[in-house]
Amino acid sequence: MDIVNEPGTVARLLSDRRYVVPRVPGGTAVGLEWLRATVARFSTGTAHRRRRAAVAAILRELDPEELRERARQAEGEPATLVVQVLASALDLRVDPGDVVAVAQYYQPHTGASEEADEAVRRLVTACGGRADERAAALIGVLVQACEATALLVSRCRAAARGRRGSAEDVVAHVLRADPPVRATRRVGRDGVEVLVDLAAADLPFGAGVHACPGRGHAVAVACGAVERLWEEGR
Repeated sequence: MDIVNEPGTVARLLSDRRYVVPRVPGGTAVGLEWLRATVARFSTGTAHRRRRAAVAAILRELDPEELRERARQAEGEPATLVVQVLASALDLRVDPGDVVAVAQYYQPHTGASEEADEAVRRLVTACGGRADERAAALIGVLVQACEATALLVSRCRAAARGRRGSAEDVVAHVLRADPPVRATRRVGRDGVEVLVDLAAADLPFGAGVHACPGRGHAVAVACGAVERLWEEGR
């Protein structure tokens, strides 16, 4: 697979409509394939715009400052902490273990998992009981946070130990030096898949139509987790 890592080329490619996310197979039965085929993350064109709008609507329900405070008061491992913070703010009763199980197989190249399929079905029930794009968007928000924001929290906690300053400075440092999402994939019109090096271009949240819409929320959660660490004197 070709790797694109020249900063200017990375930025241009991510904004080039000729390059799209790799196609995922559809799934009629509710499970992992259904989720991948129904979220904005792996969609293109009209479907992507509609599904991204659904994600944006969900994120508008979440006040970043409230998320920061919830994270400052939360305990637990990063994945569990992040899921609980978001789920409680969205008034969802989900098992963080289900979100973790799905996150491990969320990316199309990670294969299949019966455990993840079962977890998706339980999450659909927790997100209203209807296997529609709204449920997929809610699950996608939780899973992608579990996948990326939890890693950001973990790295920020490590970087913050023995350090003082602002939580924002810690998060900014980690996003520059060791971002949780280092690369993404795109496919050109010739069908060739390329690996796009986001870290090389200092684009930890991507760019273009697939740029992460939850940047402010992720930073807020990470800041709250860092502040909790400092308050505990660790």
